[in-house]
Amino acid sequence: MDIESKKFLGQPKNFVSIFNALLFDGQPVLKPEYLKDENSELVMNVSSKHVDIIKRYEDGTYLDLFVIESQSYVDQSMVARVMEYESVARMRYIRQNFKKHVPMHTRLPMILTVVLYVGESKWNAAKRLSELEIIHPGFEDMFNEFKLNLIELNTNHKYNTGEKATQDFFDLLRIIYRKQILKEDLDREFNRDALYFAYVVTKNKELLSIYQKSEKGDVRVCRALDEMFEESTNKGIQMGIKQGFEQGIEQGIEQGIALNQFEVYQTMLDKGFSVKTIASIFSVSEESIKTLLMRT
Repeated sequence: MDIESKKFLGQPKNFVSIFNALLFDGQPVLKPEYLKDENSELVMNVSSKHVDIIKRYEDGTYLDLFVIESQSYVDQSMVARVMEYESVARMRYIRQNFKKHVPMHTRLPMILTVVLYVGESKWNAAKRLSELEIIHPGFEDMFNEFKLNLIELNTNHKYNTGEKATQDFFDLLRIIYRKQILKEDLDREFNRDALYFAYVVTKNKELLSIYQKSEKGDVRVCRALDEMFEESTNKGIQMGIKQGFEQGIEQGIEQGIALNQFEVYQTMLDKGFSVKTIASIFSVSEESIKTLLMRT
C-alpha cells in the first residue's frame, strides 16, 4: 500500500491534483512543474519517518511543503499525528536555516497536509483537535484548534481533481464501495495505473483480473464490474429466498407441533382430565398448557 501510494500519488501531476481537488475544485491552480523532488535532509527525514509523501513547491513566490498522508483505516489519533508531522517539519526547517533564533519579520514556508482516506468504512474519528481533547468550561478561548484537511472517497461527495489518473482512481473507489455504476460510465476508459492502485487499496479481485487481461493504455472497467455487482445481487436474493424458505419450514413444523399438542390437551380436558394431571403426564408446566390453549 505505502509503496504503491508513493508510486501513484508521488507523480507530480497526480500529487498537485489532490490539492487542487480539495482547495480549488479541480482548477489547475497548483502546477506540477513547480514541485521539487530534492533530497534535502528535511524532506528525507520527515517523509521517511512520518508521512507518505512530502514535496517542496516553489514557483518564485512561495516555498512550501505539501504533504499527502494516504490512510486506509480510521485512526482516532490522526489529527494529533498530522500536528506532529507539521511540527517536526517546521522545527527541522528552523534548525537547518537559522543558527540561534529566527530573525524578526521572518516568515516560514507554509506546510499543508492532506489526509487522503481510501478506506471503505465511514470516517468516524476526530476531524478537529477539539473532538479529541477535553476542553474544560472557561478554557474555550485559550484552546488552539487544529483541523484535518480530509478527503473521504467513500461518501456521496464527488471531488474534481482536474487530472484523469486521480479522477479515475477517485471514481473507481466510489464505484467499488457504493456498488453503483452510472449508465454514462459503462463504456468509460480508466487510466491503467489508477486501476491497479484501486485494486491495491480495495483488494477487489475483479479489478486485478481486468488489469491483468488488459494491455497498455486506458482500460474499460465498468461493464465487468456491473456484471459482478449483478451476480452478487442475485446471489444475495437467492440466499435470502433460501433462508426465508428454510425459516418458513421451521416455523411450519413448530406450528404443527403446537397444533398437535393443542388437540391432545383439548381432548384430554374434554374427557375430564384436569390441567394439573395433563401437566404431570407430559412433564410440562401447567402454565405452558394454559398458554397454548389460550393462544391456539
